[in-house]
Amino acid sequence: MLAESLRAADTVEQALEAFVVRRRPRVRWVREQSRIAGESLRMPVSARNAVLRARGDEMMRQRFAPLIEAP
Repeated sequence: MLAESLRAADTVEQALEAFVVRRRPRVRWVREQSRIAGESLRMPVSARNAVLRARGDEMMRQRFAPLIEAP
């Protein structure tokens, strides 16, 4: 995205501003997903650990799947 912004803009400043604007929704989404995942720290330790052992990898893949572009 940064390379595209640099190619399309007349100045580096314009390119960086366009890059920030374009990335902002994704960054906001990642921050929100991370906050939600962090809330699991408030669960009782035994329950949290049991859930993470049973489904942690699957839950992480599902939560962040939108970040992976389809081939």
